[in-house]
Amino acid sequence: MRIKTLLAHRYLLVLAIAYTSLIAWLSLARIFIPVDIKVIASDKIGHLLAYFVFTIVWFLFFFYSVKQRKNFLQSLIRASVFGFLFGVLMEMLQALLTSYRSPDWYDVLANSGGIIFAIILLKVLKNKLVSVKGLLT
Repeated sequence: MRIKTLLAHRYLLVLAIAYTSLIAWLSLARIFIPVDIKVIASDKIGHLLAYFVFTIVWFLFFFYSVKQRKNFLQSLIRASVFGFLFGVLMEMLQALLTSYRSPDWYDVLANSGGIIFAIILLKVLKNKLVSVKGLLT
C-alpha cells in the first residue's frame, strides 16, 4: 500500500507540474488561431477555467500527497495562494518577456474568479475528499 501512495504522490506532482507548464506556455507563447471566433469575453472565460483547474490540481497534490501531509484547509490555502501568485507572475512576465503580449489586470480578476469557483467546489466536496484520503492512508 505504501508504494501505491508514493506513486500517487509522483503522479499528482507530474500532473501539477505539467498543467502549470501548459499554462505558462499558453501565457507566454505566440499563439496563432486560424479561425476568427467572436465570443464575448472568451479570453476571460479561458482564464477562469484554466485557473479553476489549476487550483484543483494543486489542491489534490497538496492534500493527497504523502510527503506534504497537509490538512484540507492548508491544502486549499496553498493551492489558492499559489494559483493567484502564479497568475500575477504570468501577467508580469508577459510585459517583461514578450513584445506580442501585454499584461491585463482583468485577466488576474478572471484567474481569481476561477480560483474562487474551485474553492467553492472543493468546499462542497470536502467530506468526500476527506473520506477518500482516509482510505488511502
